[in-house]
Amino acid sequence: MRLLGAASAMLAIVHSALAQDPIENFSFGHKGGSISPSSFTIPGFSLLGVEYMPQLLSDKVVMTPPFGGNKRGALWTENKNTLPDWKADFRFRVAVTDQGSGSLQLWYAADGKDKVGTASVASVSRFDGLAILIDTVNGKQKIRGFLNDGSKDYKSEANIDALAFGHCDYTYRNRGDPSVLTIKSSSLGGLDVSIDGQPCFSTESIRLPPDYHFGMTASSGDPPDSFENANQHQQKQPASPPDTGSMAPPASQNLAALESRLDKMQSLLDKTSTNIGTQFEQLFAKLNAPIEPSPNSRSNPPTQAQIATLDARINDLANTIRSLEKELKAGDHSKQFEKLSAAVGEVHKGVIDHVPGKMREYMIAHTPRIGFILYSFMAFQCCCAAAWGWYRWRKGTMPKKYL
Repeated sequence: MRLLGAASAMLAIVHSALAQDPIENFSFGHKGGSISPSSFTIPGFSLLGVEYMPQLLSDKVVMTPPFGGNKRGALWTENKNTLPDWKADFRFRVAVTDQGSGSLQLWYAADGKDKVGTASVASVSRFDGLAILIDTVNGKQKIRGFLNDGSKDYKSEANIDALAFGHCDYTYRNRGDPSVLTIKSSSLGGLDVSIDGQPCFSTESIRLPPDYHFGMTASSGDPPDSFENANQHQQKQPASPPDTGSMAPPASQNLAALESRLDKMQSLLDKTSTNIGTQFEQLFAKLNAPIEPSPNSRSNPPTQAQIATLDARINDLANTIRSLEKELKAGDHSKQFEKLSAAVGEVHKGVIDHVPGKMREYMIAHTPRIGFILYSFMAFQCCCAAAWGWYRWRKGTMPKKYL
């Protein structure tokens, strides 16, 4: 199966403490229009590649191409980040037509261009900093966080999945609108990662130092994912207040988003409960309605055991509906959809592999044999020519009478 992917990623935007303005040395594509005055470079950034050099277009950077797997691309800031408190926004999009493979890494690392280069989390040796990995694990699309102080060799690790300090499930392929990944870092200790305004994972035990580089690396497998970097900016966050021993209140936008989700969930539950209650009322009304006895039922009225059996079946039906409602609300049906997709793929593959051969065999078996007709006509012509020659020879050798 083939994947044609397009991932648009917005690397970090650094804002000033009060005005929340982007830091130009770490930002591009945030002003609209062309992301760079040049067709080959972006001011303040370095482009790297293996088997492919990232392609700079007017509104995006193609980190890996949609065709041809096993390519690597990287984008690193040339200047170090000197801000103790910052916020980084990454916008990306992956559009696929089939199952593909690849990964996108967002880095905040020391000497990232030299120590990391175009490597992924699975292929990097030793790095000092933070890596946010966007890839697929066992059929599930995830966002995961990794940390290293330079002491651990990730390339030699047998299971890097166990090294992730946070993760969340997020379907990043086949989304119409770009996804926005936000990373916030505090000098007093605290890292928060959210996606599309919704929390992904966070921790208060991590403090990222300044003087590191921001970067992005993309790698494609076979069939490939194609990652495209649309824009990037970082913001400087206001200085964190002193620690008073209590946890800081959540941001207002997070509270608003949480309240909105709770309201929607409550509305959905109320609507579902109302629908189920209405259906049960209609069912009980039908059961309690007087039934006109038929001529056959007058002699055989229902017994108490039959009524009890009917009541038990109604209770079982109600329990089944409740369990089905709970499963639909809390269940993960991604495996069923994956099985359905695999079955459709097998049917498609069978049609592609067998139908052309069967059509060819049918055409060969049922079309007229042109060669046989042609050779028969040629043989008839040869026989006619031979008969004419024999006739002329016979006429020339017969006795002649002279008068």
